[in-house]
Amino acid sequence: MSTIAKASDHVKPCNIEQSERHNRRDAEYIASLNPRTLYVRTELSHNNESYVVPDLKGVTLQQHYDAIKAMVKQKTGRAMQEKKVTVIGKNGKPKERNGSSPIRESVVNIKPDTTMGDLLKYTEKVRQRWGVRAIQIHIHKDEGHYTNPDDPSTWQPNLHAHIIWDWMNHETGKSFKLGKKDMEELQDMAAETLEMERGKRKSETGAEHLERNEYILKVQEEKKEKLQAEIAEEEAKATKMAQASLFDKMFNAGLSPSVRKAFEEKDAAHKEELFQATTAVNEEGLPYMWTSGSKKGQNLTWEELAKCREREKKDAAIKAEADKQAAVTQAKADAKAEHDAEMAKTRAEYELRIKKERLAVKEDGTPLCWKGGNRNGQQLTKDEAIKWLGGQLKVSQTVNSALLDRLRVLRDLLFATCSMNFKRVVEIIVDQWKAGMKHFAKGMKDFIWSAISVEKTEAGRKSYVDDAVHFAKMLAKTDTDWEADDKIINSLHEDALRIVDGTWESYHEKQEQRSQLFDAAVSALVQMGNCSYQRHLNQSQADTIETFLAFDGGDRKQLCDEIWCVAKDKVERYWRDGAHDALEELRNRELYSRSYNNGMKR
Repeated sequence: MSTIAKASDHVKPCNIEQSERHNRRDAEYIASLNPRTLYVRTELSHNNESYVVPDLKGVTLQQHYDAIKAMVKQKTGRAMQEKKVTVIGKNGKPKERNGSSPIRESVVNIKPDTTMGDLLKYTEKVRQRWGVRAIQIHIHKDEGHYTNPDDPSTWQPNLHAHIIWDWMNHETGKSFKLGKKDMEELQDMAAETLEMERGKRKSETGAEHLERNEYILKVQEEKKEKLQAEIAEEEAKATKMAQASLFDKMFNAGLSPSVRKAFEEKDAAHKEELFQATTAVNEEGLPYMWTSGSKKGQNLTWEELAKCREREKKDAAIKAEADKQAAVTQAKADAKAEHDAEMAKTRAEYELRIKKERLAVKEDGTPLCWKGGNRNGQQLTKDEAIKWLGGQLKVSQTVNSALLDRLRVLRDLLFATCSMNFKRVVEIIVDQWKAGMKHFAKGMKDFIWSAISVEKTEAGRKSYVDDAVHFAKMLAKTDTDWEADDKIINSLHEDALRIVDGTWESYHEKQEQRSQLFDAAVSALVQMGNCSYQRHLNQSQADTIETFLAFDGGDRKQLCDEIWCVAKDKVERYWRDGAHDALEELRNRELYSRSYNNGMKR
């Protein structure tokens, strides 16, 4: 007769290999169990059920574990912490803490009529509440134990389900953190969803959850205490028999052989039960034995096994501390050796760099060497090169000064023969050049046109402009206080030629229109980037930018780079990457594969 267990969901890190063997019920796993203490009835295994989420069918737990490790590395940039670490507890004493447990397993008590649908409903509630996702569920109805191994009618089933959880947030690469209150709420949720009585809270009982082997030890210890009580009772009866009257002794001495045999069998059974209760065994039911000392070959009791394990734990702690100190010492030594090697390498590189920095080289990187004399072919130092170049500079300056004086005289003679309008055109070009302006204002354009109109042909007007630009360049060469930019004078020359051929107005109108469309495109991107709920351009914003690209007709990448160069400083720095990605979508035409709704892209 089985009893209905109370609701319970105990979560722990998943032992991947052991879990899969246990849940698969393969022949190798069943064969590894001790026949006498076998807690799986294979003839009932057909009642078991299993569920795996569709996207992980055919994927082992180890493969999923490896995929989680890769995800954590990608999301956080750090490797997942798998090994145990030593931390200082609230009491000031060191304690071990498990590394990351991305896959966890819980054992949930169920009723005979609990279905897979009930468990899926429960796991969905857990996912909605904390985000933890169940990836496997296994219902086991073939496990239990015999109260009396020799009596099949004493079978007590242990109805439960194993739930394998993915305990990681795949958005952040970090594990979910469920505290004490969360775990109590989890137990409440299991009881409510599976319609079972809620077990007493740990905070009320003070009891710790026992794993299966610990539970077996506890049950066997209780049996041991019960048998000891029965033995004490039998000894009391024997003592009473020894003190009985002669008539009672004669009466008992006259027991029939069958009755005496029954007493002897009961006594043997008690001795066997006492042996089973006091002798320590492993998971397979094999007894632990002494391997050395005076008790070599004898069986250990549970009490002796506990003492041995406590001693082993202390020895392991001492060894771990010694290993830790040795590792720290070695790490310090390795770090010092690495630091010394790095410093030596840095010092050698610095000395080589200093040596190279002292030597002079040409613009193309080749050495600057002496030519002639007793140092012919040797490389000059920078100080020597500076001294030599200084002498050459003085000579050049003297020559240049003389040339400039001649050019100024020639300039003044040539300029004196020019008309007032021509001189004014040259002055306009020079003023715009010095101001860094690449185009002429409309008033300047009108004056230039009136000046060049004395020439009746387009070729004559073009020659007029070429001569004015040439005179402007000559003035620049004779002005030693001005560093002229050739790009600006070339742009002014092109703009003057537009005045000559009559395209100046249409060109600047187009430039003005382009400027307006460019400003609108920048504004559309800035508007999207500073909108907290937008991750992509909406239709209106995309159309505004496309209008500018189509009007200009140039390379899409260069034009988008021009938009981004102006827009990026107007977008909040938190949203700049998103705005840039949205512009890239438009440039690559990936945006057109998306659909729109009410102006907002899905």
